Amino acid sequence: MPVTLKDVAQLANVTPPVVSRVLHNKSTSVRVSAATAERVRQAAEQLGYRVNVMARNFRARQTKTIGVLNGQLERPTFAKGPRYFATLMDGIVEGAFRHGFSVTLCPQLLGEHPEDGISDGRFDGLIWYSIKPSPETIEVLQRCSVPLVIVHAHAPAFNDQFSTIICDNRQGVGLALDHLVELGHRRIGFAIEGDAMNVESMERLEGYKLHMQRHGLPILEEDIVDVSRDRKRLHSYLVSRPVHTAMIVHADGLASEFILTAPDYGIRVPEDLSIIGFDSTEFCDELRPSLTSISQPLFDIGWRAAEQLMRVISGDAAEPLELVLPCGLDVRGSTTSATPQVK
Repeated sequence: MPVTLKDVAQLANVTPPVVSRVLHNKSTSVRVSAATAERVRQAAEQLGYRVNVMARNFRARQTKTIGVLNGQLERPTFAKGPRYFATLMDGIVEGAFRHGFSVTLCPQLLGEHPEDGISDGRFDGLIWYSIKPSPETIEVLQRCSVPLVIVHAHAPAFNDQFSTIICDNRQGVGLALDHLVELGHRRIGFAIEGDAMNVESMERLEGYKLHMQRHGLPILEEDIVDVSRDRKRLHSYLVSRPVHTAMIVHADGLASEFILTAPDYGIRVPEDLSIIGFDSTEFCDELRPSLTSISQPLFDIGWRAAEQLMRVISGDAAEPLELVLPCGLDVRGSTTSATPQVK
């Protein structure tokens, strides 16, 4: 049988409210001397008394647990690939643990009726991350009755109902273009997956156009390279001997495919084609050459999401409603000075 508060009170020869005051900082109207408090603590240690966290949370009407919902309906990947999710989760967990909250991963909306599953009391709050939410998903989330923070979205997309956090995609691409221009590149392409475009990849493409114009560089139709998910266009692009001396790629996963595939076509990275990706996790250091990448502040995004959620759970307003965090640029081995392109 578990040791109860009453057991401690009996051994210490005090009343249960005295034990509650000493061990839980409750019953604040009860005055307890230093000697009595020490006797209570010794009794608790002798009996092996431990706080019943579930009972305490039940009385407080809290689970002390937040849920993390994967809006892509895919199993999160911790160990392979660009490691986006692992880095984001590190930040969420750090922020939640700091406030004494546990974190539960949910691969998709819960239950036969998702609006019931996400509001059925198992979580005190939710963090939803999705770069491409469907209209149906947005409708479900807007009916959510528990505190919710959205990652990789803008607040107006949810009618300013939830706090949102996103990186400054356009600014990040500007850093990449500044770097390439400084290296002497003028024929700079931008690679996308046209059949998998989302809010952030669109912003990155807009950033490319904006900052190419800022540098006075023309954008030709061939400069936006759509490789598609099946990668047939990637191979077609490489076999044609690219006119570009540098390529900014909208995500690290696709950038790695450029690096791994280019040698099959006699194209050297970075000597013939400099490559820049987007996210900059540890994955970039494992490629050969290592990948220069726009550093999306994934850990900070996760940490800020947890912090915002804690504010909402406690009844405070999330300020600001939308957080836009700046990006950086991690220069590695996949970029170098431009050399004339031989056709």
